[in-house]
Amino acid sequence: MYAPELETLDQLLGSDMPLTVIAKLYASAEAFCKGVLGLLSCGDVLLLDADGNPVPTWRWREILAPSPEAEQLGHFQLRVTPQGAKKVG
Repeated sequence: MYAPELETLDQLLGSDMPLTVIAKLYASAEAFCKGVLGLLSCGDVLLLDADGNPVPTWRWREILAPSPEAEQLGHFQLRVTPQGAKKVG
């Protein structure tokens, strides 16, 4: 696991965070997309919608893909899972 992914997990230990904040931990939109998809796929984080509901797997790429609709990131947040917390705690 690379530094931005570990930093993401570390930041999430405090509380859930919007994707707009998490994106700033990565060098580029592509690195953000790849890193967060990796964390999601291994079960280290959960992607939540504005109501706090888990987002279905099939929507992950659509939400995280670099696009002109990047402002949609503010409507989603990440939550660290117990598994992810163990990797940094």
